Order: sequence, then structure tokens, then C-alpha cells
Amino acid sequence: MRKTFACFFSMLFLFSHLEASPRHPRVTVNVPMRDGTELPTDIYLPSSEARDLPCILLRSPNGRDWHYAKIADFVHAGYAVAIQDTRNGIDAEGKMLPFIADGWGPLQDGYDTVQWLAECEYCNGKVGTYGVSALGITQHLLAPCQPPNLHCQHIGTAASSIFDHAIFNGGQLRKNQVEKWLGSYGNDPAALHKVILLSQSPEFRQLFNTSNVAHKVDVPAIHHGGWYDTFLQGTIDGFVSRQHGGGVGAKGEQKLIIGPWTHHWPDQNDLGDFKVPKAGMHAPVDFSAMGWFDFHLKGVENGIKDLPAVTYYVMGPFDESPSSGNVWRSADTWPVPSIPMAFYLDVGGRLVEESAPALQGRASFIHDPNDPVPTLGGHNLFLQAGPVDQKPIEERKDVVVFTSQPLTEDLEITGALEAIITLSTDQEDTDVAVRLCDVYPDGRSILISDGIQRLADHHSVDEENVAHKPHEVDVNLGTTSIVFAKGHRIRLSISSSNYPRFSVNPNHRQDPKSSGPHITAHNTIHLGGVTGSRLILPAVRRGNTALVGPFAGPAKPNA
Repeated sequence: MRKTFACFFSMLFLFSHLEASPRHPRVTVNVPMRDGTELPTDIYLPSSEARDLPCILLRSPNGRDWHYAKIADFVHAGYAVAIQDTRNGIDAEGKMLPFIADGWGPLQDGYDTVQWLAECEYCNGKVGTYGVSALGITQHLLAPCQPPNLHCQHIGTAASSIFDHAIFNGGQLRKNQVEKWLGSYGNDPAALHKVILLSQSPEFRQLFNTSNVAHKVDVPAIHHGGWYDTFLQGTIDGFVSRQHGGGVGAKGEQKLIIGPWTHHWPDQNDLGDFKVPKAGMHAPVDFSAMGWFDFHLKGVENGIKDLPAVTYYVMGPFDESPSSGNVWRSADTWPVPSIPMAFYLDVGGRLVEESAPALQGRASFIHDPNDPVPTLGGHNLFLQAGPVDQKPIEERKDVVVFTSQPLTEDLEITGALEAIITLSTDQEDTDVAVRLCDVYPDGRSILISDGIQRLADHHSVDEENVAHKPHEVDVNLGTTSIVFAKGHRIRLSISSSNYPRFSVNPNHRQDPKSSGPHITAHNTIHLGGVTGSRLILPAVRRGNTALVGPFAGPAKPNA
């Protein structure tokens, strides 16, 4: 009998704690959308009697249950938290492409959800949105709909233009990411084919480009990301478009934080061949969602509104050897002031800064689609991400390498990176794949950023006459902030593949419905002269001297 009572009270204790735990929603409701579809939504409350609370909304295309750990603190702090399955999340057969009903089109599920929550008994009419990755994308798509009761957003590591930031780059498909990403949302084997076909329509692509409708956004937001996050540019573009072109309530009211992180920080602190540097583990400012929501939804004066518009980490040597890098800085705007510094590709594999080499030359390589250059690190979602040594691929015959002399002083660059490569090919199409590396004194060639550009998709290329004609191709290498330390060298490597990060170009103008035959291309980089190939870096400081802006002169830490 004593054992029975002990068991009974143990079970009672367990159930009382389960009932009070945010792991179990107080109620699950089906929120109606304008077309009659109902989306299951878990609502978490501090107590069963709680009503009229500020509400935090998470909209997820990949399930509700696994998010509870992320919101426990909000519930304990007196918020109602709603976690909703988007249409893709409730489609067991995977026939609904993610995000298609989450924007400002005929279906506006985000708008309908915010307004329903604002009017329900659990909410006091103030709603903020929260989440990273896919949950950040649903936030981007929601904001231009202008639900009257949306007060703020906290957006992490998210694409603000799905096709431009998540699916394509330089006209080439982000193969590994897209295949695994779509596969995680359903079982439709035709999903990838659908995406490729839909991408051929500029009108359809614009339905997911939130930067173009930033003027319709009227709420403040925090945008945070990492220098090695796959959606880094989406984070930056989302901030910039709203900060400078947003509507009343959004313009000038955005915050941007970028650290030395991958997509999976802070759950994972791996950074390619390294770990996140000690100085980069945490930002020097509190950009927490709790502080942001306390201010905008509860009116708590906590100073978060006065944070710098931009807080960013300037990377340095990842082995944390001495340099002026591995520090945090702040700025009033983005991009920060810089000057374009050109490094020219020269014969003999040299990368020279002084001026365009007068002597013209060539560097040739082949591209065999059956033997692509493998991906080693970079801005990846499912592959290893971060700064990884590129020496294994730089020794290949289908990779051409250009390296500077050792730097005589630190060089700090912050902003957009660009490689202008004059290239000719003997086929009707090929890719220009470029990697920017920091070469350490011990010979390691550490990837900083990369990019790709398909010739057939480049604005300068005449579709009727590609073969054998030199084309000046702009390759977007993304954005970064790093100090190339004294004694290090800058390296640019060029090939025609980066697989499986990107699809392999078969060197002909393929029908998107068919891969077609693979043809080996013989490609030539043109060096020297006024049209010579070059790397353009956004220089901010050299040694102890700031090159531009109000701090030109001796560098001021964290200026």
C-alpha cells in the first residue's frame, strides 16, 4: 500500500511539472486562413489562467514540436508563444512547395495568423515574430503584408530573397543545399524540377524577393547572421533594404549583427578547420530576442533601441596568431566606408597590387564535368562550413592559382568582394568558379569566401557567340570582414566547378529538363592590359592607418 501511494504521488508530481513546463502547449488551435485552410498552432502560456499577454509567433515549415526548447524563457517571462505549422509542414505528401503561401500574394497566411492571434483571448493585441533559418524566411515574407498588430521581428540567418540567396548563385544551382533542403520538407520527387522551372519566370522569382517590397515593411527588426552562413547575403540585404528603403516604423529602425559563425551557431561552434575564436563567441552588445521583445512588446526601457545600427566582427587569423583582427566593430550604416583595392592576376601565378601588368599573358585549364573540383568548406548548410584549407584542390591541374607576396603590414577589408575574370572557352558555356584564400606562413590556404558565375547567365555574354571569344565576367564573391595579417599572402584560385556546393556545368546550354551530355571545355584566363583579370577588395585599414571615413588615420579599436 505504501508503495502504491508513493507511486501515486510521484505521478502527481510528474504531471504537475509537465503541466507547468513550456514543453507542452496549453492549447492547440486550428487557425483559419482566408481560403478556409486551418493551420495547427500550439500556444504556450505561463499558466492555464493567463490571458491578454504580448504574443511571440514562430511559423515553421518543418514541424512544431522541436522548437519548444527555444521558447521556454519567453513563456517564463510572461509571453504567450504560438508555434504554427505552415502549409508545407502539414502536407504529409510533400506536394506543397515551402513558403508559397507565406508572402504577400493571394494567400497571406502570415498576415491571417498575426491578426487571429491579436484578437484571441490569450493575446493583448501586440505580436512579435521570432526564428532563424526557415522561420526567419517566413518572417521576411510576412512583413510586407503589413498586419496592423505586428510590432517587431527578430530574424536570424535567413534568406530575404529565396531564389537569390538560397537556391541560385551566379546563375548556377546550389545543388547540395537545394536537394537536401527540399527533401527535408516533403516527399515530392519532382520538387527540384518544379523549382528549376519556376526559376525561369522572373515574375515568380520576384514573389519571394522581399528587398523589392521593403517600402511596405513598417516594423523594426534585428537581423543576425554569420560570415560563413549560407544565408549571409540574405541577412545583409534584408537589413539594408529595410534600413534605407523601409516604410515608416522600419526605416532607420533595423539592427544588424554579424559574427564569425556558420549557419548552426550557437548550437555548434565548429568553424571549418577551426573553432569560433574566443573573442567571437559572443557579441559585445545584447541583441537577444528577449530584450528586443521586452522593449517593443512590453515597453521596458532597456537601452536596446540605442544599439549601434551595425555590429560586426572583423575576423583575423583563425589560429588566433597576432594581428589587428579578431575584434568587434560598430557602424552607423552598411556597407561601411572602404576603398576598392585591386590585385591583378599576372603571369607565373602572381597576384600583384601595384598596377595592371603591361605584359599580357594567358593561363589555361580544362573543365571535365565528369571530374569536378570538390567543395571544401565555405558558406554551406549541410556540407562542412567555414574556413577550410584548400591546398588539396589547389594542386589539381584544373585549378589555376594566383598568390601575392607576403604582406608587409595588416590589411583589413570589410564589404563586398569581386573578381573580374576575362575568360574564353572553346565550348558554348562553362562556369567561372573563384575562391579567395588567406595563405598562412606555414602554407595553409584558408578559404575566406567563394563565388561562381555561369557564362550563359552573365549579362555581358552574347548568347549566339560564346565559344573562343574573351568575356569579362564579374564573379560575386560575397561579403566578409577580415584582416589579412602581416606575413600572410592573398590567394585567388580559379576553376570551373565547386561540387557539390554548385551543380556541374556540362559546358553546353542545357535544357533544364535534361542534363544532356558532358563535354570537356578548354578555358583560358586573359592576363594583363586594361582588360586584365583582377580581384577587387574593399580596403578599410592598412597597418595602423584607417583609409577612409571619419576615423582616417591611426586605427581606433572598435571604432
